[in-house]
Amino acid sequence: MHETTDAMAVPWTQRDVGWGLAAFGVWLAGFVGFAFWIRARAWQVDLGLLVSGGEALLVLPAWWLSVRKYGLGWSALGLRPFQAAALGMGCALMLGSFLFNFVYGLFLGLFHLQMQMDLTPVFAELSEPWLLLVGGAVVAPVAEEIFFRGFVFGGLRPRYGWRKAAVVSAALFALLHLTPTAILPIFLLGLIFAYLYQMSGSLWPSILMHMLTNGIALGAAYLASQMNLPGF
Repeated sequence: MHETTDAMAVPWTQRDVGWGLAAFGVWLAGFVGFAFWIRARAWQVDLGLLVSGGEALLVLPAWWLSVRKYGLGWSALGLRPFQAAALGMGCALMLGSFLFNFVYGLFLGLFHLQMQMDLTPVFAELSEPWLLLVGGAVVAPVAEEIFFRGFVFGGLRPRYGWRKAAVVSAALFALLHLTPTAILPIFLLGLIFAYLYQMSGSLWPSILMHMLTNGIALGAAYLASQMNLPGF
């Protein structure tokens, strides 16, 4: 598999990306604020619907400032065919990521810290846990890859080169998750997803690997909640 260039050329500018990031900031503040607001009022809002709806909104600025503004198809954001070899590369890279997370988790354990919050009790309290599974393992990967890799990485790449663009998009991707102890492994994932996009010319390998990562984490937490096992 060879690095792609011309096929990934896009017309939106650094300024468009800047407006998109401003929208991202408003979106993030609004999402967090709304979550605290409904919690303060003890409203019963399904977490799965909240995640799915919030993540889906992330696609809007990416679409508005690229597909709509320049009269493009979704392929401009990376939703195009890919070679099967990209999945093999993706699985190999994800294996490396899982090994890193294992070692990193052991390191955090020395300080009695967790990489991410335990979702086991969350699943145990949900009446419709499948909504969170779909939101976290399907909707979130599609929306986040379209925004961070398809739009941000794609827009910064022509000016700064794919390596610097990958670092910026990965850093913003890590910021989205608002978990200090998870910043490093999520940043690494962001780099992997950008590399997959750069090498394959398609966003789908990154989306599928993102789905795999989230699906394993959420699936393990759900099974633990059903079997009364300790949290993951």
